[in-house]
Amino acid sequence: MEENMIPEQSPAVPPRKEGRKLRLFQKNPNKIRESKVDIFLNIVNIVFLFLGVVIIVFPLLNYFSLAFNNGNSNLKVVFYPVDPSLKSFEYVLAGDGALDFWRAFGNSVLLTVVVTIGSNLVEAMAAYPLSKRDFPFKSGILMYFIITMLFSAGIVPIYLLMSMFGLLDSIWSVILISISNVTHLLYFKTFFEGIPSDIEEAAKLDGATDLQLFFRIIVPMSLPIIGSCCFFTIVGCWNGYGSALMFISQSAKGKAAQPLAYYLYLMLQSDTLNKNDPWLMANSKNVEAAAMVASIIPILLMYPYVVKYIKSGLQLGSVKG
Repeated sequence: MEENMIPEQSPAVPPRKEGRKLRLFQKNPNKIRESKVDIFLNIVNIVFLFLGVVIIVFPLLNYFSLAFNNGNSNLKVVFYPVDPSLKSFEYVLAGDGALDFWRAFGNSVLLTVVVTIGSNLVEAMAAYPLSKRDFPFKSGILMYFIITMLFSAGIVPIYLLMSMFGLLDSIWSVILISISNVTHLLYFKTFFEGIPSDIEEAAKLDGATDLQLFFRIIVPMSLPIIGSCCFFTIVGCWNGYGSALMFISQSAKGKAAQPLAYYLYLMLQSDTLNKNDPWLMANSKNVEAAAMVASIIPILLMYPYVVKYIKSGLQLGSVKG
């Protein structure tokens, strides 16, 4: 009987390489099939995004090229310097225009540091109790903040208030008007609501006070939203000149309090660079471009260090655990 038994043949197994090739051509059954309308809308989105990139990037390339170009050949500049030169940067950073530039730069640093630290600290500390369900008068206090975000007293009362405190032509007027941001308070509140309450209860059982709980546990866990709000505050303070336009004049006292964005705004609006020096008459656009490029370098240097927090902060509220 053993001789008549036919050994069982194992099923043919395709080689690994062939199996991989077959899997490449197999359709994913879980993939949602797109309709023709969806495909058309995707193409339209890609086209508009490409046009948006072109509209934004090409003028920036032209401005960067002017900053590194000699003014005598500006008409030939499109996307790269035709006659490379660093004299515009020398004028802005170390020449006759250096004093005004660096003074405005220092004012912007003071404005940005004070507003970023003070604003986000106050907003986070205000948002933390508002994130608790059992906090008394929570709805009324939150509504008060939202009303101040939607409705403003207007420019004239704020200007009179700054005048009464003697803060006109002072960088502190811009600091005080910029230190409140209810939008960031709502971001903090939403993030704090997602932190498990078990962590806070365990810390309180270990004897942690409310301040210790907030600064030693809540703040380290909230680095994504803190990093995002701080970055947006820094960019807004560094690039904004609207408040300075209201409270800081062009007098000698006001000139000493101008932030960098306001200084650049006045530079672009005036033609004082063209009157006295023949070189400035030919290179006024290059000097303006050099000042603009120098002003954005701090933001560009800081961005790689906070981009990971920005990515995490942008996902705020997308997933609820």
